[in-house]
Amino acid sequence: MRIALSLLSLRPGQVGGAETYVRALVRHLPGVAAGDELLLVLDRDLDREIEGRGWTKVVMPYGARELVARRIAEAYTPWRDRRSEAVLAAARPDVTLFPQQSIFPHRAPGPAVLTAVDVQHLVVPGHFGLFDRTFRPRVYPRSMERAARVIAISGFTKGTLVERCGIDPAKVTAIPFGVEPRSAASGRGAPSRLVQGPYLYYPAATWPHKAHAALFRAYAALRGRGAIAERLVLTGQRTPLWERSLVPLARALGIERDVVHLGFVTFDEVYRLYAGAAAVVFPTTFEGFGLPVLEAVQAGRKVVTSRLAVFDEIGVPRAAQADFDRPDEVLAALAQPGPTRLLREPATWEQVARRTIEVLRGAATGQGASAAR
Repeated sequence: MRIALSLLSLRPGQVGGAETYVRALVRHLPGVAAGDELLLVLDRDLDREIEGRGWTKVVMPYGARELVARRIAEAYTPWRDRRSEAVLAAARPDVTLFPQQSIFPHRAPGPAVLTAVDVQHLVVPGHFGLFDRTFRPRVYPRSMERAARVIAISGFTKGTLVERCGIDPAKVTAIPFGVEPRSAASGRGAPSRLVQGPYLYYPAATWPHKAHAALFRAYAALRGRGAIAERLVLTGQRTPLWERSLVPLARALGIERDVVHLGFVTFDEVYRLYAGAAAVVFPTTFEGFGLPVLEAVQAGRKVVTSRLAVFDEIGVPRAAQADFDRPDEVLAALAQPGPTRLLREPATWEQVARRTIEVLRGAATGQGASAAR
């Protein structure tokens, strides 16, 4: 069977856990797809970055900037990207996985499987700017309708799709994100040299739902009364919210010198930062999954999360959850003995890859779901 994985939506350094997921599939699918030929679909710029061992590359005859223009044109106009369709048709895939929420080109040949990684726009649309509030409704629903099968990254995400989008539950398979085995995750080297401990660590882009403001207020309250001594270390994309709102807030709270933002760092550096952290905090108000929580636990760290259904699903103990608008709850969670142990054993990325292959083969043969339109 010829199985294709589309990386046409991948923008390195901009999509957090979704990028980790895509790269894990690239790494692990060749080891579990015995007898299948794997095709990696990507643009010319990404071709220079992704090694693709075990894959046959299908490279589009354009770079990332032109690709973005083509995706926007298909989304907002009647124009059809026949050039991209032709490249895919020549590759003759039996099934194609689109791992980042949208199918592009929309009329890609053959059955399609879509991974739903972000349903936040269905629950809190006000968190998005004008482009996302118009692009997502144009692209995401028709991609889910077009797909033969849909993979959801958690039971919570599947439930949201079924409830709010009216998708047949039989069409959706929940395959939660995975992690590296504990031995590998906890043995990735010494703590980071970018910052000296002790510190609390939060790896997240500064989007509104990541709740950096609530974290700053709780941290300032606890720091101000001497309840904690650690600095607060942040990594991830600095969105416009950082300079516009969060830097002034840190200054007003008197914690500007205690907050260190390292910007975007490599995946290996994130693990080194886990290794040196007194605790990893995760105050987010919405998550489809919450991959950094699993990563931090696998790295042997104490974690403190907000109270979300998806954190219950992945097994975060209630004692490790807190309302970040209540500093005393955060302090109580930080006081719990570490490292944190989940109540459920997470899947490994290899197991995720095996389940994904099963869904792809089922879609290619028309088993378990309707054929793609």
